[in-house]
Amino acid sequence: MTDERTTDSHDSATEAVASHATTQSNWSETLTFTPATAASPRCLAELREVVRLAHARRKQVRARGSGHSWNPALVTADCSVNTSRLTPADKNACVCHVVGAAGAVNCMEVRHATVTGADGRTYRRISVPAGMCQGDFAKLAQQLGAPLPTQGPAPDITLSGFVANGCHGTGWSEPTIAELVYGLDLVAPDGTVLTFTADASPPGFEDLGLSPAELMNVVRVNQGALGVLARIVFQLPAEPFNLRVSNAFVPVTDVFDRGDPGKLQRLIEGHDYVEIFWFPYNAYKMKGLTPVPAGPEHDTLWVMMLDRTSDPVSGDATFVDLWNDVFGVLALAGGAIGPLIDRLPRVVPAMSNFALHTMKWKNHFSDPVVLTPPDAFLYQKHYFRSFLDLEFTLPMDGTQGFADVVAAFYQLVDRMEAWRSGSEGDMPYPVNLNAHARFVRNSQATLSPAYTPAGSSQHTCYFEYLSYSHGDLTDTYLAFNREFYAPAHGLGWKKWGGLPNWGKYLDSVPGIDEYVHSLLTAKTGAGPNRLEQFLAVRDRIDPDGATFTNEYLRGFFTGQATPRQALRGAPGATYPVMPAVPPRRAFPLANVEHATPTAPMRAEGMELYHDLAAGAAFLLNEHGEVNLLALEHDPSTGMLHYVPATPSQHMGFEAILDRVARFHSSHVAV
Repeated sequence: MTDERTTDSHDSATEAVASHATTQSNWSETLTFTPATAASPRCLAELREVVRLAHARRKQVRARGSGHSWNPALVTADCSVNTSRLTPADKNACVCHVVGAAGAVNCMEVRHATVTGADGRTYRRISVPAGMCQGDFAKLAQQLGAPLPTQGPAPDITLSGFVANGCHGTGWSEPTIAELVYGLDLVAPDGTVLTFTADASPPGFEDLGLSPAELMNVVRVNQGALGVLARIVFQLPAEPFNLRVSNAFVPVTDVFDRGDPGKLQRLIEGHDYVEIFWFPYNAYKMKGLTPVPAGPEHDTLWVMMLDRTSDPVSGDATFVDLWNDVFGVLALAGGAIGPLIDRLPRVVPAMSNFALHTMKWKNHFSDPVVLTPPDAFLYQKHYFRSFLDLEFTLPMDGTQGFADVVAAFYQLVDRMEAWRSGSEGDMPYPVNLNAHARFVRNSQATLSPAYTPAGSSQHTCYFEYLSYSHGDLTDTYLAFNREFYAPAHGLGWKKWGGLPNWGKYLDSVPGIDEYVHSLLTAKTGAGPNRLEQFLAVRDRIDPDGATFTNEYLRGFFTGQATPRQALRGAPGATYPVMPAVPPRRAFPLANVEHATPTAPMRAEGMELYHDLAAGAAFLLNEHGEVNLLALEHDPSTGMLHYVPATPSQHMGFEAILDRVARFHSSHVAV
């Protein structure tokens, strides 16, 4: 914990895991950087040596796991340390067998014990290396009889980043993931391992005046500024339960009613876990080749509700596989939908409706289904990468909190409507993928976005909105956020006084450094504010953040904007020009098997979805591309006319119709 550095050379362990000038990227490939050294340690000994050597050479160190983030927190020009190999699955690579009272201990092994908490309940204390993915850990905890009471939906995110960023799942009475952490091991600049638990602190922190539990609250959510996270110890109630999963597709105003926030309150307080999804402008009808939306308050919301139960599991393996791939066709085709929206923004309403209706589990899900917690929570096994995501917390105090969430939803909607009407901006649909709300209790971790003092009754809504990032869509998202968060438009969601999610696209919000700094430095009593408390601990481990604090974090810690790498959108695509009079073909309406796009017709590995009420069809072609077609029904002949409404990257307009014909192969086209 001192800043006395020495020059040293690589040892064999460091050479085995380090490479030079290797380009790195985040999960979505929207950020790339080339550190002088990129290391992938296989065990604690190698991790310690990598950090020690970088520190001795006065080099910055930034840890990264799965890189599931939209900001440059992981960016460094010096030493990038990938901790994703620090998992039980790679325990045979351990070269640092530590000899203890019980003999040699492998640093990558799982350790667990049963303990009695201060509340008299029985807990499982489970210690795992920090590179383990949350999906694997959820299954482990389930096997040990202590299922996670909350977690995020994506199984492939590493625990290190999920904990260090204060990430969350959902559950009105549940905390964030950080609150489930009993202890952790951090590798300090000189390679020392600092072990923190809720009951004991490492030497050297006594004069800070913090109890072990208070110090744990400081280090839990650390954004990599206190060291490299090597091991995490969770303490989970040894109380097995299952979850009854229910879903509803309801009008927007059944949940978000400007005149009756009690509708939202009754929904949230009536279930253990709730998630709400809005695919923008999903109520529409085709007018010629253009999907014309009815307006947001006519849209349908998808509401996911989970409730604890002792009932046995009722969902079979087939259903679980479908549920764990919850977004279905969107997860497969989203990477192709984004370039199309970049080329033809007008298709957003149709694609939102398509996403809402083509979740394949829906055809197997009429009544509630009981699943294990991992199977219920981890519903996002597959998803595409080319999108942008910004999430804010909305503090919720009593009934007013529900009114605030409703107001925040319409605050976003009204600004989107201003863009769609043409009164602002130059693109009708700046938020074109979805908006998503989750609800948790709160957190006492110092830097947690859901922070409240101990004993607070405040809850937290995490509200995010997502857009495709292809072509010019990234610039559009930025332009929209510049307006949405401007003082002239009520400061956007900054108005509600909550922190953003540390892992999202914070740099899209103007003045974000100053805003975050103002919240962290707000005085709530006679003692130090949250930032002062955190920096006191940081400076004890890493004076002035010389080793672990990069320019991105320094902006939040000082309130002064710092130079940052801009986010890069996914590439656009080239499409043929829409003809003035597109070709058309007609087939008997009687051939159509489903009038709504909940289930497709299938032919030769392709799928054709019909939405007769909207006058649209969707061809999922052999290239994984979604082609929108306008439908015109002639009642006098019983024929259904198909007209391509969007171009294809891979085929001409007649070829699109040729593929439609294959679904009607037993009939003659007119």
